[in-house]
Amino acid sequence: MKVNFWLLLVACSFLMLACSSNENESAEKKKNVALFKEAQLNGCIECHRVKATVVGPSWFEIAQYYKDVPKKKAKALLVYSVKNGSRGKFATWKGGDGMPALQNRVKDETIERMVDYILELND
Repeated sequence: MKVNFWLLLVACSFLMLACSSNENESAEKKKNVALFKEAQLNGCIECHRVKATVVGPSWFEIAQYYKDVPKKKAKALLVYSVKNGSRGKFATWKGGDGMPALQNRVKDETIERMVDYILELND
């Protein structure tokens, strides 16, 4: 009887861990879907994708570009580039025009959320 109790306890523990892991994955998936929708609404995905080069570099490529820069500095540099436009950092940029300034079109909070997401791709 004691063995069954311990087996049941261990099984319940694993089940709880599995459920909490699924909840974390589900929350992460919801966050990613929300960020993608936000990127879509603000026109980001017209030029960028997570791993594919469209017009501008992929977000993963951008994350790799900043991987050796301290996170706080990388965020500041990337937020500045998004707000004020950027040109000449990536060989994959098609058309050569560079990224236009978005500070008048996209809210600062949105830019910061997207930059955080991009930089987290290195984690």
